[in-house]
Amino acid sequence: MKLFALIAAVLVTVNASTDKDQWVAFKQTHGKTYKSLLEERTRFGMFLNNLRTIEEHNAKYDKGEETYYMGVNQFADMTAEEFRLMLGLQN
Repeated sequence: MKLFALIAAVLVTVNASTDKDQWVAFKQTHGKTYKSLLEERTRFGMFLNNLRTIEEHNAKYDKGEETYYMGVNQFADMTAEEFRLMLGLQN
């Protein structure tokens, strides 16, 4: 049981490091800056949520359950609602 807890802790740490690295790369690639630390933390949370959605979708793609592959783009720090509003779409 202790070994399982240790492995889980290591995986969480590695994943957090990877997430943070991807966040830094995302901001650099797309020239993202935020007005405050609070906004950056909020956007990071949105980025993580979107990243998980992309990863889940692509796992299905790899199994032949989806027909297209998704990737991180300049909109990965936005909510779906913000994205729709940016496009001028109604709810």
